Amino acid sequence: MNKFLYLVRHGKTEGNLRRKYIGITDEPLCEQGISEIREHIAAGRYTAVEHVFVSPRLRCLQTRELIYPDIPYSIMPELAECSFGIFENKSYEQLKDLAEYKSWIDGGGKQQVPGGEQPEIFRSRCLDGFNRVMQEVDEAGIEKAALVIHGGTIMMLLEAFSPEVFDFYHWQIKNGEGYQLTIDQALWTEKKKLAAIAKI
Repeated sequence: MNKFLYLVRHGKTEGNLRRKYIGITDEPLCEQGISEIREHIAAGRYTAVEHVFVSPRLRCLQTRELIYPDIPYSIMPELAECSFGIFENKSYEQLKDLAEYKSWIDGGGKQQVPGGEQPEIFRSRCLDGFNRVMQEVDEAGIEKAALVIHGGTIMMLLEAFSPEVFDFYHWQIKNGEGYQLTIDQALWTEKKKLAAIAKI
């Protein structure tokens, strides 16, 4: 029998509204973010699950509390967003004239930000976190679980485990949106690939 995991990006924060790079900055949801999550709930966007795995960042914990208030959950430090180093909590307008920022943009936004987390380390801990989720889901016999995490974390996981090859930024989604992942146990065990991915 297939299992289903739901990757949900946290609701909006003030930093998101101002289009800032928010990684390790631990800010809460803004009023608009809370309102949008409630609208998504009312519209039936989020499937009922048996367990939730959540990043330790406040914006994710608050999103989980809104969507899945009565569902058991586990905090997953491995699935926290990366540090944006000297770009952290700054917007394009604040960074556009900075030489380091121009160089990062020219490189496709994939190399390490000065003072930030190395991409290969971020990737490694995200994959470790997802593998731990898979192990806990298997051991507990869970058929449906949600991960309330970050845009960067979601992109990193789907770039690694998608059955088709897409660029990291192909998987970018808005706050409050997410993906349904279909897990075929035989395929996962043999190839570490998802059976299907669909937007929720």
